[in-house]
Amino acid sequence: MDKNDVLQDFKKNYQQLTESQKMIGQYVFDHYQEIVFLSANDLGERVGVSDATIIRFARSIGFEGFAELKKHIRKGLKNFSSPDKRLSENFEALDEDVSWKVGRKDFENLEYFLAHLEMEKIHQATAMMEQAETIYIMGMGSSGILVDLLTLHLRRMGFRVTAISEGGVVNVEKILPMTNEDLLITCSFPRYSKPTYHTLLFANQKRTKTITITDSHFSSMSIQSDIVFSLQIDNFTFFNSYVVPMELCHILIMDLLEKNKMEIHTKLKNNVQSLEVFDTKL
Repeated sequence: MDKNDVLQDFKKNYQQLTESQKMIGQYVFDHYQEIVFLSANDLGERVGVSDATIIRFARSIGFEGFAELKKHIRKGLKNFSSPDKRLSENFEALDEDVSWKVGRKDFENLEYFLAHLEMEKIHQATAMMEQAETIYIMGMGSSGILVDLLTLHLRRMGFRVTAISEGGVVNVEKILPMTNEDLLITCSFPRYSKPTYHTLLFANQKRTKTITITDSHFSSMSIQSDIVFSLQIDNFTFFNSYVVPMELCHILIMDLLEKNKMEIHTKLKNNVQSLEVFDTKL
């Protein structure tokens, strides 16, 4: 089992788990940020099981033990610091070669992503996109980069898209028509956006299918989503790197194109021709 998918697998097979496994897993879901500070005995006392049961649970979902499970969760939480704190933590790396180091780290992240690309999950996500009446795409702050990228190309390809990248009452008004025939794609990275999280909760109430593009399976966003793409966004900087998330967006777009080349080509051609009336290009 891929350790990056343990929580997704846990949710999928929840009904087949023992009662003690359900209790442990639910506690991990609800308190993942504090799990890294607990021993197996501490967690066992909180859940009401033995430390041996905690260790068996960790092994049952693909880890060597509870220590490795905590290490995996800790890795997913490392980008929670504020920008100034992240910068201070990387001061030693900021020498005259910092630009090269940043580029090299982005390259390594992209290389890892492509080496572990899960095409089955890509196909599942694009199948959801094809079947949706309306695709809602939401991302706040710098995550709006991904919203703009997906919205631009999906609309030109003929999909009905509602983009949400601003806060306030506007968000609520845009998502009110959401139904179980639609799809919500959320883009959220540390520090996670509350409006995006609340929109995921709203989508779950409406039984809307959900896809989340984020950095960890151990996050509030991931726990609420049907499909999760957990991506590498860390670097020596004080901000998130969007090289890998943007590549994922490119792959999703091209997978949609591959499934229906002729129809999308026709829609793309018609939409581009329609834009010519505005004479926006030099």
